[in-house]
Amino acid sequence: MTMRAFSAEQRKVYGIHAHDGTEYLKDDKSGDHVGRQQNHIWSAEEIDSELKSLYRHKPVTISDKFMNFVMSTLFKSFNFVTGYKEGNASVKSIEWRLIVLESVAGVPGFVAAGFRHFRSLRRLQRDHGWIATLLEEAENERMHLFVCLKMFEASKITRLAVLAAQFTLAPTLMLVYLVHPRSMHRFVGYLEETACHTYASIIEQVQRPGTPLHEGWKDLAAPETAIAYWKLPKDAKWVDALKCMFADECHHRDVNHTFAELTPTEPNPFVLKHKRDAMYAMVLEKEGRTAWPSAEEIANARIDKAIPASQEKK
Repeated sequence: MTMRAFSAEQRKVYGIHAHDGTEYLKDDKSGDHVGRQQNHIWSAEEIDSELKSLYRHKPVTISDKFMNFVMSTLFKSFNFVTGYKEGNASVKSIEWRLIVLESVAGVPGFVAAGFRHFRSLRRLQRDHGWIATLLEEAENERMHLFVCLKMFEASKITRLAVLAAQFTLAPTLMLVYLVHPRSMHRFVGYLEETACHTYASIIEQVQRPGTPLHEGWKDLAAPETAIAYWKLPKDAKWVDALKCMFADECHHRDVNHTFAELTPTEPNPFVLKHKRDAMYAMVLEKEGRTAWPSAEEIANARIDKAIPASQEKK
């Protein structure tokens, strides 16, 4: 799934122009930094759509195949070491897994953003929106980590694993990005695919009676940090936060697979999304609305619908 061309409506509304066959935002639009760090507020319908449309990118080039092999090897090794059993995982194994996963997932975006930043300074050229999206991805993954830490504590072993993963992954990704940026984005795309499937499996287990995750997490309330970050209703459950994290990972998957197909000088097709996300978040804040209605609001709406207006007046 890629997003390379701007639509006719985007060209008109945002003042996009073409130069040498490539489309760019006009200077007055590219200088607008509203919402550069605003995360997407997911609706229940969007999350359901993502859950129904999981996909795996099919490697095409030699670098694609190599990165897919590396990611597959790391994933299987991680599962073996942690004793992860997909479909019937223990609560403790998932707690450990999420902390390590999210601490690792926050590294690539920041590495890529740093390289793009220095490239822009070194060449005295605009970045065309890549840095903003990469930094938002890194910040989003970091928020996933802290939402998880609101729900469960990291043991000393977990903290050591996080340190080892960061000290290994960060320099490796820096080297790969220095040599072949597209390969790093493709690797991250495959990494996010594993995250998407992991979260989808966790959500399914929480909602399926008889599993350890259902028994342990089905009634857990979402932490206040998650409610504020994704603008969830006040009665949101922990599984609702997990669904938002899943949807975020799906977006990161699409972003990195798209970046893996672009040249470094092509504009970021996701840059306009940040402003739309910020504007929508501000509307929700102003109107006091949430990503979707609470159970109480839904019940009240059903009652109002069931009672005719003539009876209400009586």
